Amino acid sequence: MKKSILFALAGFGLGLGAPTGAFLYLWLFQNSSIPFHDCLVAQWVQNSFFYKYMLMGTCAVFALFGYVLGRYADIILIRDRRHSQEAQTDPLTGLGNHRFLHETFRTQYQNRKSDSDPISCLMVDLDFFKKVNDNYGHPFGDEVLEIFANLIEKVIRPGDIPTRYGGEEFMCVLPHCGKEEARQVAERVRQEMESYVFYFKKSQIRITVSIGVATDEGLKKDYKDLIRLADRALYRAKEQGRNRVAVV
Repeated sequence: MKKSILFALAGFGLGLGAPTGAFLYLWLFQNSSIPFHDCLVAQWVQNSFFYKYMLMGTCAVFALFGYVLGRYADIILIRDRRHSQEAQTDPLTGLGNHRFLHETFRTQYQNRKSDSDPISCLMVDLDFFKKVNDNYGHPFGDEVLEIFANLIEKVIRPGDIPTRYGGEEFMCVLPHCGKEEARQVAERVRQEMESYVFYFKKSQIRITVSIGVATDEGLKKDYKDLIRLADRALYRAKEQGRNRVAVV
């Protein structure tokens, strides 16, 4: 529930305290000998305008005051959330950035149901990307990165987390994913990129990726160990000729 609504309801409740307090004061200190119910009826009959005014006036004022305070709190909360999201999002691809990767990977690692619950990650690098920028310009290179980010999101599993690691490197966190399934996901990413045709003016351009796959099935104690293994596997894929998947 929004704080503006919550605070308005709280203010309305506090507003009820004014007529209630006035009546209790009159009953306790001036009419304590009269039964509570009889005193309530008598006060309502004799001073109905006063109590109606108190009910409507104080409740409205306190509710409005609570709404204004709550609305201000909502605006601050929305702004903080937006700033936090912007701080963790890569502006070019819309994927999580390096900071988001580490925070999310750490959380996913800690939230495993048991140490034997597998978790994998893919380290992905666009092959010869410097040549793409040199030959076709950085705007085209940015377009390639954007399209590749969309391709990753298209072929990974629901619940997998794609991020931009930096430059032309991407990383995907694959919760509850064993080695063979991670290799299959990586192969889908590789094939999707290999078959995609980019266009620069009238030229057709194909760009490939190399992918390193690492899986923790209960032996590693730190998610950073998994990142290092995936990076090592990526370099193995490059050494073997690029446009391939290497698994450790």
